Amino acid sequence: MKPIRKAVMAVLINNVGKILIGSSPRDGGYKFPQGGLDPNEDVITGIKRELNEELGVLITDADIIFVCNKKVRYYYPPKDPYYIFSAQELSIVKIKYNTQMNLIPQDDEFDELLWIKPAELHKYDTNFRSSAYHQALEICGLI
Repeated sequence: MKPIRKAVMAVLINNVGKILIGSSPRDGGYKFPQGGLDPNEDVITGIKRELNEELGVLITDADIIFVCNKKVRYYYPPKDPYYIFSAQELSIVKIKYNTQMNLIPQDDEFDELLWIKPAELHKYDTNFRSSAYHQALEICGLI
């Protein structure tokens, strides 16, 4: 049995209430900025590292609205050899976007970034992540 990956997910929200998602050429579909936690890494350190690695942005503690006390989980396609984990369990961090943040996709993580209304997320193909993402938006009080 493959292990479950402990991870973090950023829900960035701008001043008009839109959230950031990106098209992922690596994983397919649209997703939130997210990634696995390093061993012994706390959620805040992990989300700061992931946002820097994926979007080239440095956030401060002041940018963090809150860390949700509930986690969401999605399961990877079971027969896909690309995934070395069975599932990903995500700690959700709600972050206030400000115009000083220059979001630049790094590597092959994202090839397009979109600001959308939270209620529009269902219009985008989030693949096997859709239920977890919907739960995350509910937890964040966005839908």
